[in-house]
Amino acid sequence: MKPTSLLFERSAARWCAPLIVGLVMLAAVTASIAQESPIPPPGAGLGGPDVTLPGTLGDLANPDTAKNLQDESEPVDDNSIRERTIYIPYQRLKSLFEKQGRGVFLPYEKFEELWRAARMATARPEDPKPPVSALITSIDSKATVEQDVMRVNATIQIELLSKGWHSIPLRLSEAAIRSAMIGGKPARVIATPTGYQLLLKHNDKEPAQLTLELDYSRAYAKEPGNNRVNFDAPQAPVNRWEIRIPQPGVQVQVRPQLSTTESPMGMMEAAPENKETVVQALVGAAEQVEISWTAKSEGAAGLTALVTSQVRQEVTIDEGVIRTRATIQYDITRADLKELRVEVPAEHDVVNVFDPNVQKWEKTVADGVQTIVVQLFQGARGTQNLTIELERFLGDKEMPQEMQRQEILAPVIRAVGVIRQQGLVLVRLAPSLRAEVTARTNLFQIDASELPEAVAGQQFAFSFRYATLPFQLAMIVEKVQPLVEVDQLVEVYVEPQQTHISLLAIYNIQRAGVFQLQLDVPEGYDVRQVQGRAAAGAEALLVDSFHVDDVMVDGKPQKTKLIVNLARKAMGLLGLQVELDRRQEDQNLLLPTGKSSVLSIPVPRVASLGVHRAAGKLILYAPESLRISPTEQKGLRAISPAEALVGTQSIRDGRFGATRELLAYAFTQDPVSLVIDAERRQPQITSRQWLAVNVEPGVVKYRSTFFTEVRYSGVKKLRIDMPKALYPAQIRNQTGAIRDAVMAPQPDDVAEGMVAVELSAEGEFLGASEVVFAWEQKLASLEVGKPLKITPPSLVPKGVDRHHGQITISKEETIDIGIDKQSSSLRPIDPQRDLMQGVAASDAARALEYHDDWELTILATRYQLEEVKRTSIELALIRMVVTRSNQVSVQALYRLRSARQRLPMKLPASVNTETAFDTQPLQINGMPAQLEKDATQLYIPLAGQKTDAPVLVELRYTYDGSASDLALPEFSEEPAIQQVYVAVYLPEEQSILGVSGPWNDLEQPSFPRNKSYVRVPTDADLLGQLRAGISGCEIAGQSFPIDGQRRLLSAIRPTAGEPGAIHITSMHERTLSILVFLALAIAGVALTVRPLVERVWVLAAVLVALVLLAVIAPTLSAALMNTPLAAALLVVLAAWIIRAALWWGPQCLATCQAATHQWLAARGTPVATATSAGAASASPFASAPASSTTESSSSATSPTPPTSPPTDSSSAPADDSSSHTKGDEHHG
Repeated sequence: MKPTSLLFERSAARWCAPLIVGLVMLAAVTASIAQESPIPPPGAGLGGPDVTLPGTLGDLANPDTAKNLQDESEPVDDNSIRERTIYIPYQRLKSLFEKQGRGVFLPYEKFEELWRAARMATARPEDPKPPVSALITSIDSKATVEQDVMRVNATIQIELLSKGWHSIPLRLSEAAIRSAMIGGKPARVIATPTGYQLLLKHNDKEPAQLTLELDYSRAYAKEPGNNRVNFDAPQAPVNRWEIRIPQPGVQVQVRPQLSTTESPMGMMEAAPENKETVVQALVGAAEQVEISWTAKSEGAAGLTALVTSQVRQEVTIDEGVIRTRATIQYDITRADLKELRVEVPAEHDVVNVFDPNVQKWEKTVADGVQTIVVQLFQGARGTQNLTIELERFLGDKEMPQEMQRQEILAPVIRAVGVIRQQGLVLVRLAPSLRAEVTARTNLFQIDASELPEAVAGQQFAFSFRYATLPFQLAMIVEKVQPLVEVDQLVEVYVEPQQTHISLLAIYNIQRAGVFQLQLDVPEGYDVRQVQGRAAAGAEALLVDSFHVDDVMVDGKPQKTKLIVNLARKAMGLLGLQVELDRRQEDQNLLLPTGKSSVLSIPVPRVASLGVHRAAGKLILYAPESLRISPTEQKGLRAISPAEALVGTQSIRDGRFGATRELLAYAFTQDPVSLVIDAERRQPQITSRQWLAVNVEPGVVKYRSTFFTEVRYSGVKKLRIDMPKALYPAQIRNQTGAIRDAVMAPQPDDVAEGMVAVELSAEGEFLGASEVVFAWEQKLASLEVGKPLKITPPSLVPKGVDRHHGQITISKEETIDIGIDKQSSSLRPIDPQRDLMQGVAASDAARALEYHDDWELTILATRYQLEEVKRTSIELALIRMVVTRSNQVSVQALYRLRSARQRLPMKLPASVNTETAFDTQPLQINGMPAQLEKDATQLYIPLAGQKTDAPVLVELRYTYDGSASDLALPEFSEEPAIQQVYVAVYLPEEQSILGVSGPWNDLEQPSFPRNKSYVRVPTDADLLGQLRAGISGCEIAGQSFPIDGQRRLLSAIRPTAGEPGAIHITSMHERTLSILVFLALAIAGVALTVRPLVERVWVLAAVLVALVLLAVIAPTLSAALMNTPLAAALLVVLAAWIIRAALWWGPQCLATCQAATHQWLAARGTPVATATSAGAASASPFASAPASSTTESSSSATSPTPPTSPPTDSSSAPADDSSSHTKGDEHHG
């Protein structure tokens, strides 16, 4: 295709889609207009040809439709109209077709031309390509042996699936191709490093099938009795081979052999009467086909088979059973052997006889020998294997007896009909058995390294070799007894109602495993639990079941033998836990009778039968309520409880929390006995009293709390003596679980004015208990400054062993508390640190402690409160950022404490409160708050804040101003303000000339003292101090934007209002630099014409002024002493150096010339005098007449002195040499 036509087709395709869409829209719109407007006559209203639109899009491409459109005179039925001519008014054309896009009108012939061009340019989808271009479907190969080669005629079916050239691999890398024909014509075959390839060209797109007749051959390898050849044949899924060997009865083997039946196809043999052997095989898509054939040997005619055998006899001895596996390898020559015979001992059962060539076997018994007759499928020649398995049970066959010690003979297996039998006898023992050889005949023991490869690496107890039969092997086999060592921990918990015993046994089982354990337990104790326990590095035993058996003791059965059956064999370091208990009802243990009971403490332990070593430790626990005394101990050695737990682990696990260790012993396998005396202790009652006295105007509130602890034994009632005037009229019991009542009758020891009250509960009082009593006492009105005596009543517990208490006194803020001197038996203590456990009195003003009967008189005095400041500002940080647009952004942070609900604040007069605030100007403790204001001031709401807790208040606002007048917010009520920091940020290009106001400038340059060692706090340091200890303020104040150079000022209690404002004088750095530079440069250049002395004095005056300025105004001095100052000084110094060079240069030259003239004159050389005159007149600063120079030059004794420059002060005549010299000295 030409590029021009391709470009046209692409252009047409781009026009096709919008053209069709435009026509469809045109049809819809014009149809609706035709229904609303009357149809004008043909040719009316349009300046061009008629436009005819089809009814549907499919009609546009129909030639019949185009013909009907052109034929307008043909009548059409109204009921079957499919197309219609529509006339559109020209005035409405633009409004219709530019609503959604532009429309195009064109004749139908042009539309049809574009339509056909678009269809031709539309790209058609490509036909799906096959996954492969060509393939070999099937191969039929016929192989024939001809002399020294094998020739193969192969018919190969090839299918070509695509058009073009194809390369089909034939492989045959080491074969010779005789011919290759396709349709009777030679095929195109090329040679490659990997073999041959067939080249084919297919000119049609449709698939085609071809047949390739291929003839190739390859020499086969000859070996004695065996011929073999292999081909890298072509590959195909269907690959059939027919192999012909020109000899009858030949065994042919084909590899691979994919299709097999009962007799493999590759092994099929021809009938003897045929002259050749034919074999058919299916090899599939094999990479290589290997064919081997061997002529069938007939052997020695009329002779019997010559047989030898090698026997590998493996004897496995387990508990109660002997299993033997004999592998016999026959070596058969001369003739085929169809039947094998083997003799085995009669006491061994024949379990199995197997080999792939074994057809059947049977056994016969005669004279104590079993003969096994084995029939083979095919007569064997060469190597024939046979495996025999024997089994013998020691004792009954169904239930083998447990082997303890028994003599065992290895079975002798003899192959019948062999001329020589040699072999191995290998003995394997179970892990739980051990054996010793007692007798052996015709056996030679060998090392494990000499074993054949089939059994190399296996573990055998004995290995023997024999060279002839018979042999004898007798062994004594006995069971390996386990070596058991036990470490025990017995924990005995003696309680008033029961005795509980826990036993932890750590078994160390070696040599052999066990399935059952025995323990000795005391009679009368119930076995509650037996389980494995992992402790002290031992794993937990797996317990299956347990039971207690009877043991005859003195002719009576006693259940003292605990049998534990394990779920699996136990071996190694294992732990066992046994729990025993016994209920007891002994009054001497339950009640404090004052009598003791004798208790015999049994020690459960592991049974000594079958245990090599056993040792243990005993720990006895008892509660404090029992007094334990050992009276008899046999087989026990007393140790400490800590020593008893060394190397083991307690299994108390938090149980029996009321008990504690009392006794500990160590024992061995010897019998042990432990007898103790146990007695219930008398109850011990300890009482602690906390009397809380709260003094308020008009009333004193009392609260008395008794903390009672009863140890050892319980009591049913407690007694407290109370004032008769208060109980039961005023004193109220606030503990619901404890009841109080007046004792009846009253005890004799009740003091006068007191009443005995007894306390009781649902049960006995044992352990800690708490009871609370409360009452009130009315007071007369407290006068200001006049003390009032208050005497708290005493509640005294009776019948207790020890009693002490504490008294705390709290009050209101307006009342002062004192202690009268008449008080006794009381010791003052710190109410914040010295209160007893369980007492919390954070509001206590005084605290007292007593240990005996006490008396207390409190002096209460009321004072009048004075008004103090209710707001305290601990620290404040105000950051003020002065912008280049003459606006000041202010952030005020206050850390304060206040007792007010609203804190009034007043902003400076220059702040317009209508425009100064943003959406959230106020934050309290990091949370937004509503800022309140009235006509004159602002209010910060502090409702809900604690008066004793610090509060962080942040206020932000903006106002129009500059650094020359920075006023701070002030609080209307003048709170107590401590330290205030103000951080002013100025633009970087501003130079600070001075800071004024009642503030300390922390960043002011200092002279002459060096303050560099004083660290100026940063904003982060100050924000950290403000936020310290206030929750929710971790990031408060960080969001305020700052920029520019920082100037930090501080003041303690700063002056409020306009007098406390900060005034900073600044100037643009560039303006200041220009002024400094011009001032110094102009002054220095102007002094250039002045004498040197005057210039030195002026320079000294400037330096002194700078030093004084650094002392008086260090800020201004720091701003002036900058780069422009140094540059101006350098310019002045350069001007002075240039001026000196221009003055001293000519005079030095004249002096050198005069010296030269004198030297020449001394040598007699004439010199022209005009040189000196010319040199003198050449200097622009020379003011003396030429005659003076001539006279000086004519002098032969000294050179002419230098001439002074013209100045205002030089008026001496030139011919006066003395005056001239003085002038030179003056101007130096």
